[in-house]
This record gives sequence, C-alpha cells and structure tokens, in this order.
Amino acid sequence: MTFSICVREPGPTFGVAVATDAPAVGALAPCVSHAGAISTQAFVNVRLGRRGIDLLADLAVEDALTGLLAQDEHSDLRQVHGVDARGSGFAHTGEDCDEWAGHRVEETVTAAGNMLAGPETLDALVETYRDADGLIGERLIAALAAGRDAGGDDRGHSSAAIAIKAPETTAYHDLRVDHHETPIAELQRVYAAAREASDGFSEESKHRIFE
Repeated sequence: MTFSICVREPGPTFGVAVATDAPAVGALAPCVSHAGAISTQAFVNVRLGRRGIDLLADLAVEDALTGLLAQDEHSDLRQVHGVDARGSGFAHTGEDCDEWAGHRVEETVTAAGNMLAGPETLDALVETYRDADGLIGERLIAALAAGRDAGGDDRGHSSAAIAIKAPETTAYHDLRVDHHETPIAELQRVYAAAREASDGFSEESKHRIFE
C-alpha cells in the first residue's frame, strides 16, 4: 500500500520519500543517517528500518538487511529497501506482499512499492528523480508526484513524507503530511513554506553576525 524511493547524493547526502493510503507514513517507513537511507513498508516492521540504519556504520545495506530479514519470521510479508555510503543498494519484496509489488535497485537509487496500480509507478519514481532539477528535497517530492500520476497506490493516498540527512541540516529535511486528501501536493506546499522560512532565518542571522 506504499511506494517509496531511497537515494544517495555526493556529500554524502541521503534521502527517502514515501507515500501511501494510510495515516502517518513518515512515522514508520523512512529512516536516514549519515551512513544510508532505508524504507520499511508493506506489513511494516520498524526494526528493519531503525536497526538497519544503525548497522550501516559497520555493514553494507545488503548485509544489514539480509541479516535482519533472516531473523524475521514474517519476512515474506515485508518490503524493505535502501542505499548506503559504500555505493550499493538493496531491496527485498516478500512473496506474500499484496500485488502489484516489486522493486528497482541501482547503486545510488532504490525504489519499491506494494498494492500499486503497476510497475510504472517505480519507473516514474526513479526516472523523475534522475531528471528533475533543484535540491534533493524538491527532486524527491517531484518523484512522488510522478509516481502518483503513474498510478501510485492502487487505493489512493492519504500521507506522504520526506527524510533527508545531509552535511548541513535544515528545517525542510524532515517533513510529514500525516493525513490529507492530497498529501503529496500538501507536502510540496509545506516544503516550500519551510524552505522559505528557513532560508530567510539563515540570511537574517548572517546579517546580524556581520553587523
């Protein structure tokens, strides 16, 4: 019932964007650190994301998540994917995840979804993120919008989120729309407002320092 994308950019900078037809997806699915990005979804096991992120300091994302899935007696119901600072990506879609379910894995981008209209959603996520201009947050939200327009969650959408870990943290790197009729459009609005307020505050602070 979810589609998401995990990305790695130079810096390194990591990001996750996710949307679903359930409330508060940002509280469960996305996990980021300076070592990588992971999204856990389908029949969610938050330990796959939170423990997986912790392990990335010492392990590649494939090793970390494969080990955790081996200890999960319901791994056939899980979907989890991510990228790491070592330049690798990994994804798992359990055989009992509701159709359509699947994933794409590349070195710096992974995408996955379940209960989707079809695989076109993941293609739209990845290709739009690659081709979009702007900051990482803008590109992640553009990818979500493209995934939605390509079919997205087969039941609709009610929540969306982005989570970003970059060398410089900003207020618009961790944003959630927990319940809304058009959550991706609302996420775009909140992102623009948060960026304007954050950048304006930073500029004001800079002027005060040098007065």
